[in-house]
Amino acid sequence: MMKRIVFGFILIIISIFQGVAQEALTLSDALQVALSQNYNIQLVNKSMEITKIQNSWGEAGRYPTITMNLKQGNNIADQSNNPTSFIQALLMSNSVEGGVNMNWVLFNGFRVKASKDKLEKLESQSEGNAALVVQNTIQGVVLAYYQAKLQSEKMALLKEVLTLSREKWEYVKLKQDFGVALTVDLLQYESAYYSDSTNLLVQELAYKNSIRNLNMLLGVEEMTSWTLTDKLEVEYPTYDYNDLKNKMLNNNQTIKNEYINLEVLKQDIQLAKSTMYPVVAFNAGAQASQSSFKISDYPRASGATLNYYANFTLSFTLYDGGKVRRGINMLEVQNEVNEIEIEQLKNTLSSELLSQYDFYLTRLKIFDLAKEAFRVARRNMDIAQLKENSGLINSFVFRDIEMAYLRAGLAMFEAGYNLIESQTNISRLTGGLVSE
Repeated sequence: MMKRIVFGFILIIISIFQGVAQEALTLSDALQVALSQNYNIQLVNKSMEITKIQNSWGEAGRYPTITMNLKQGNNIADQSNNPTSFIQALLMSNSVEGGVNMNWVLFNGFRVKASKDKLEKLESQSEGNAALVVQNTIQGVVLAYYQAKLQSEKMALLKEVLTLSREKWEYVKLKQDFGVALTVDLLQYESAYYSDSTNLLVQELAYKNSIRNLNMLLGVEEMTSWTLTDKLEVEYPTYDYNDLKNKMLNNNQTIKNEYINLEVLKQDIQLAKSTMYPVVAFNAGAQASQSSFKISDYPRASGATLNYYANFTLSFTLYDGGKVRRGINMLEVQNEVNEIEIEQLKNTLSSELLSQYDFYLTRLKIFDLAKEAFRVARRNMDIAQLKENSGLINSFVFRDIEMAYLRAGLAMFEAGYNLIESQTNISRLTGGLVSE
């Protein structure tokens, strides 16, 4: 009775997992969802918007600054009881003042042009950072998709083995009822069924976690369920290392970003050099005021004034202890440091590319061998079933063959995923993920 309860409980758990409504999802669909909903991509897009807004001539200081001011004042002074006052009466005054002022830097050592160029480079820098985020997101989605597919394939294989174990257990129980089966065989198949059930439950958890990780990258509800329709095995191109290296040097996004950073630093040098030139500024405006004055019971008197002004200012730093020159020298040295770091980065990425290339070739061979091993294990499994049914082999030998079949299948799926991982890494290094 207890065995039937456990058996029924396992079937219920598995059926609940299988009964969840799922939506079909291809890798292409997953990438489209991620590009529109991934949080990191949304954030970097907002950063690009900010740098695009900042990239203007007004931000660079090309245009004048115009300000307006307005002031209204009221004053009452009671001097009627002040014997020291020249006018001993109630004094009242009112005034309104307003003006418009314009400040315009006409020349500051080409700083405006250098500032605008830097804003252009900063916008390009933001776009490069966005491209890097998109690239990493695409790689993450591709690997997460196929990781989930890997767990799904493992789960399907474990279900197949579990189904076979259940059928064998039920068949041997039936034979024992007729007295033609050994107890040791019955216990062997019962133990195999419980072991396979446990393995399947653990695998289902791994599959759920892989789907949850995929959903996090897609930016969708974590409980969303999918039916992954793409196969774990994809097309595997033939690579030439020299061709890959040329693509990497020309298209790798990290290298591109470093060159953009170098251009930004060069603009900082130009900005620093602009402080060595004189600054010519123009200031102009108008100031108007109107006031009224009243003494006791005498009639109110009023007046108005209007002033215009236009001024030019020339300023030049004659000596600052060499501060500007030292700042320029430090920036130039930093520029040389950045150039060395770029060469170091190229060398590091070339080494990584070679490693990934070797990984790819090795994993391609391993995958071919794993497919053949699984084909042989499946054939051996089919033969073992016939022999076991005919009584030519016992339950222990059959279980060993069954486990060999399971291990071969799991190894083949792992080899397929590892090959996809190597292919994706090569595409990332050569800039293929974003361009494709």
